[in-house]
Amino acid sequence: MNTRRITAATVAACWGLLLATILVPWSRLLLPSMAAPTKAPPLPTIVTIEDLAGEPWPWPRLDLTLLLRAVSPYRPAPVGLLLPLDAPDVLEPVQDDQLSRTLSAFEAPVLPAVAFREEAGAEKLNLTPFPHRGSLGGIRPAEGFLAPEDSLRRTSHLTGWKVTPEAGRHVHRIPLVFRQGDQAVPSWFLEMYARAFEADLGRSELSGHTVILRDDQGRDLQKIPVDLRGSVPVDWESPDPAAAKMEIRSVVLASEQERIGVTPVHALGSISKKPLIVAGTLPEVDPAIDSPWGQKSMIDAVLRAWNRLAAGPLPVLHPPRWAILGTVFVAAWVGLLLPAGFLLRLGSALGMAVAVFVIGWLAARFGGYSGALPLSLGSAWALLLSDPLLRWLETGHVR
Repeated sequence: MNTRRITAATVAACWGLLLATILVPWSRLLLPSMAAPTKAPPLPTIVTIEDLAGEPWPWPRLDLTLLLRAVSPYRPAPVGLLLPLDAPDVLEPVQDDQLSRTLSAFEAPVLPAVAFREEAGAEKLNLTPFPHRGSLGGIRPAEGFLAPEDSLRRTSHLTGWKVTPEAGRHVHRIPLVFRQGDQAVPSWFLEMYARAFEADLGRSELSGHTVILRDDQGRDLQKIPVDLRGSVPVDWESPDPAAAKMEIRSVVLASEQERIGVTPVHALGSISKKPLIVAGTLPEVDPAIDSPWGQKSMIDAVLRAWNRLAAGPLPVLHPPRWAILGTVFVAAWVGLLLPAGFLLRLGSALGMAVAVFVIGWLAARFGGYSGALPLSLGSAWALLLSDPLLRWLETGHVR
């Protein structure tokens, strides 16, 4: 008798687990987002390089220098360059020094960089560590990428960055933290986002799979759950964020127009003390990304992830394996203990589903855990199946 009960409960739990696994793509359905930051960071202003299309790559650094000089009187902060600047300007090397001096006018501008592999003759960059507690297993390593040209590193802050499109050129996640050796390092995106609302990354930390951002007094500003790779999801379901977008040469023109008293093509005063990102949106430096809204660029994915975190991050963590297995096994055993009667069992299954979903909803709201709907339906299915399986085993048709 006990063997049959154990067998029936185990098989029912397996069927419930299978259903929950099938429903994983809907693991965030009907769940709330986590708490928004106490001080919401504004969306960054985007300056693109689209008006440099048609010119041979790599483009002269003079364009970037003129842009940064044009916006420096308005003191945007933070300033981040999402461009590959790994090679020196081969035509006019002096432009690298000019760009470096221009960058020094800003407070630690953020450049994307990563450590090279530790191979013979290869350079090793040590990125700024990010305090962490717990294991870093599974976090993406920061190695094997390109780093900015040497003259640009002296006046800039280097952070890890690499985003790899998945199947079908879709980008579903943006990295928040990387792993370098036995240390965690913040990504370019995290550095820009944290600075935008004055979080102190030296006092912040990665605790397990949650990034906790704090101010310079050690007060919690926001908790952001990350997946096992240290990333956050891109919210492609929402409309395009209403971020201001300009182009390099039009910004330089607007600066000159303001200087001579002509109505400028852009009101550059709007970027004062706000985040500014200089990004590539051309195939030479920024591969196209397929999305539900058509082809997008990497900066579109960055803006959507930024907007989502500012409004409250989506739940991204799956429950621990022991919680998933325990829930479906408990549901299967409850089904064995119930008296006969289809309506009673159906009502109990619905009650189990509601109870599991409510607990999952609370876990999503306060802990960033997803999967409430798949687990609730899987538990209900295990409860419904366990007693019919037991009765089928007891009829003697299975020896």
